[in-house]
Amino acid sequence: MFMTRGFDGTSVEAVAELAGMSKRTVYARFADKSELFSAVLRLLIDRWLLPISRFEASREDLEPTLTEIARHLLLSALAPSAVSVHRILIAEAQRQPAFGRLAFAEGAKPAVRAIAAVLRRHRRRLRVTDHQLAAEQFMSLVIDHPLRLASLGIAIDERNIEPQVQAAVELFLHGAIRR
Repeated sequence: MFMTRGFDGTSVEAVAELAGMSKRTVYARFADKSELFSAVLRLLIDRWLLPISRFEASREDLEPTLTEIARHLLLSALAPSAVSVHRILIAEAQRQPAFGRLAFAEGAKPAVRAIAAVLRRHRRRLRVTDHQLAAEQFMSLVIDHPLRLASLGIAIDERNIEPQVQAAVELFLHGAIRR
């Protein structure tokens, strides 16, 4: 319901009815609508992050690993539920800053740590020494523009996903300067 109706448009009563339980049962588990949304957000973050963790221990070469990570990040970020969550986080940022902090602490930070671990493993091949910062920049390069467009309701042609992934990995690894 949060994904289709937004935070304000979703009531605990409606969630209880849709779930086939009493409002009292919902309130026994969640103190309020904010706590319910936080639980939904955690569930989605766990689902999106699960594949990322497997890259931390991967022994693959750097470029194919970054390509897989980028593909996963972009497809996850552009999933309708992720776009809806992103819209809610932005819309509620002033009134409910805890949502954004939760998404950052339990979503973005673990993803950055996993990417930084990959970069550290391949540090001999890289000019960068701040792997954390490089991982943050990699995520931004892959996700930010497509997610911004999707959040504005501008559809991303699925045929552009793979070229976006390849371009982001290439730019990250090789930079934009001709040598």
